[in-house]
Amino acid sequence: MFDQEKFRRWSKLAQKVYGQDFWSSVFSNQQAGELIKSFSDLMGEEKSFPRVDVYQTEREFYILVDLPGVRKEDVLIQAVGDRLEVKGSVHNPYHGYQVLSTERFTGNFQRTIRLPDYVDHNHYSAKFVDGLLEIRLPRAAESPVKTLHID
Repeated sequence: MFDQEKFRRWSKLAQKVYGQDFWSSVFSNQQAGELIKSFSDLMGEEKSFPRVDVYQTEREFYILVDLPGVRKEDVLIQAVGDRLEVKGSVHNPYHGYQVLSTERFTGNFQRTIRLPDYVDHNHYSAKFVDGLLEIRLPRAAESPVKTLHID
């Protein structure tokens, strides 16, 4: 069985001894990226992107999705019953450049946010403001699947 905590400790020690480019010195940049992504997926860290805050009142839900550098054309929002799904992709703006270090997420993402009630698909609002996707969803009794449009 894979021990996540042992791997994290070992990885931190390796980076202290060999520097931040430890994985790049072991593999090519592409191989290192694929390996780190597979370990991140295994450890469940893919849930950290995009970052999401959810607020509620008696009448609606207010969801903030942190999407810096993402165009609204690259995002799909679907309300499915008591869940909100946010899917999309983050593009690398510097194709062809050698990567020295990278901390920002690039690639496809999907985040599902479970809400405590069904939502009214006909009276929502969704817009981008300074890299933040703001979604307002009124509460409803029942709800079919619906794709939402971003203003």
